[in-house]
Amino acid sequence: MEDPARQAGQLNLLAWVHLVPRDDPETTLRHTARAMDLATRGGATAQVALAHHHAGGALRRLGRFDEAIVSETRAAEIHMNNGDIDRYCHCLGALGTCLRDAGRHAEALERYLDLLTLLDDRSGVRPSVAAIVRPIALARVGECLALLGHRAEAIAKLTEAVDLMERAQMPAPQARALETLAALLAEEDRTGDSRHTYARAAQVYEAVGDAEAGGRCRALADAAP
Repeated sequence: MEDPARQAGQLNLLAWVHLVPRDDPETTLRHTARAMDLATRGGATAQVALAHHHAGGALRRLGRFDEAIVSETRAAEIHMNNGDIDRYCHCLGALGTCLRDAGRHAEALERYLDLLTLLDDRSGVRPSVAAIVRPIALARVGECLALLGHRAEAIAKLTEAVDLMERAQMPAPQARALETLAALLAEEDRTGDSRHTYARAAQVYEAVGDAEAGGRCRALADAAP
């Protein structure tokens, strides 16, 4: 008979499959509930944390933000206590996203800045993880700054994030960051820069097969005077 910790690991894998490729948060929550129970009985704290992390993502997608924040906070705490800084980084970023989506923009910004500080310190973070997490964290900082009314600072952070994403070959988040940046440039009356950035976003969206988003950005680029 399989041990509870191993079963929890398998359920967490299923939870991820239903959360990310299949976009089925309700099924994800069913798997994470069972995974938490098995992992707790098996003393597998890393699997408990992973279940909380996946549950947080599912709850956020369902608009249950307070519960999502609790889940991501718990996941981050467990990974930190376990000394797993790589996974702690992922959870800290996810917690920031939950706070942002809940409208708690100042708190979200604090979490993303904490994450960048941790990456700058390089204490226990693998370079391969930092290379992926840093540009996304910078883009999220930019988004929060924009939501808080600091457009000039937001543009600077998003520009930096876009450059890092291009170097790291991260086209999907790069396209989203470009679209956000283009909108901010338009708000600053930087029409030419905005048009160029929308056109870049369209190209990247189309390269990853998102024709709808590509068409939206191309129309905005063409519509600019």
